[in-house]
Amino acid sequence: MNTSSIITKLKETKLFQKLSGLHPFRKLAETERFQKLSQTAAGKFLTDYPLMVSVIAASVVLGIIFAVQKYTPAPEVTDTPPAVTTTLPAQTTTTAPLHAEIPSSEATTEKTMTETRPPQAEFERVEDSYFNDALFIGNSRTVGLSLFGSMPEQTTFYATVGMNIYDLLDSTAQIPPEEGPEMSFSSLMNGQKFGKIYIMLGINDLGTGTSESFAEYYKSVLDQIHQMQPEAIIYIQSIINVDAARDAQGDSINNANINEKNALLAELANDDYIHYLNVNEVLVDENGALNADYTSDGIHLGGGSLSIWEDYLRSHAVVKES
Repeated sequence: MNTSSIITKLKETKLFQKLSGLHPFRKLAETERFQKLSQTAAGKFLTDYPLMVSVIAASVVLGIIFAVQKYTPAPEVTDTPPAVTTTLPAQTTTTAPLHAEIPSSEATTEKTMTETRPPQAEFERVEDSYFNDALFIGNSRTVGLSLFGSMPEQTTFYATVGMNIYDLLDSTAQIPPEEGPEMSFSSLMNGQKFGKIYIMLGINDLGTGTSESFAEYYKSVLDQIHQMQPEAIIYIQSIINVDAARDAQGDSINNANINEKNALLAELANDDYIHYLNVNEVLVDENGALNADYTSDGIHLGGGSLSIWEDYLRSHAVVKES
């Protein structure tokens, strides 16, 4: 107990209460006597009980500390995570000149396709026996390959003059072309198993729809062929260009139209079970038109030039690992 506590206790005694009703002069005298008595009592208490005074003082200090902690508001807690400092490796930055051209959307698209498509399959040169279990699907150009080419006798041809991509699935044809019995396409696909399927269609579709709708329907045909022949390697052959004279006639049968469609056909290849063969690589001249020496009508290959087409196919084959 400290001095102030003792004085407080003394104030509660009858002596102090009695002083409140005295005459001012007597009250002053009694007050002085009361203060001396209080000081004497407090001093005697501090002298006689030093240990108790120390304990009381310590208790008072601890009580004050607890009271301060109890009524001090807790710091506000936020959900902000601690900052994380990450040191990045130094990079060398090259600033492009102000006049540098911004890459076009076409270049960006081409880059994206190159990055996302699987690696292109490696083509090998094969012998004629590779085509023993092959099926060739096409129009009059493929009819010419069947009639005047040198493919093995076991090779199957499903082709008619005027065949187009939109009619293929519901069509019928003579097998072999112009010689054998009629058979529907679905019957052929469901009745025989093929290891390779070569498709060349599009010259008769140049005036129908847009290039985009053509490619979209072409893809749907590929999907159905794959469902019917899941083990077969499918080759999309490019639409062969026409010669310069035919290109100059100004109708839908022109090389700009053919090139646009071929570009979309190339995108249908997945380099897994569908591959794109750009036959034009060996058939066109320096201007991109069908070499005039290879055709008599500007569209169809002559008998002597079919071997160029066949040799290209022999050197661009995918061989499955056994």
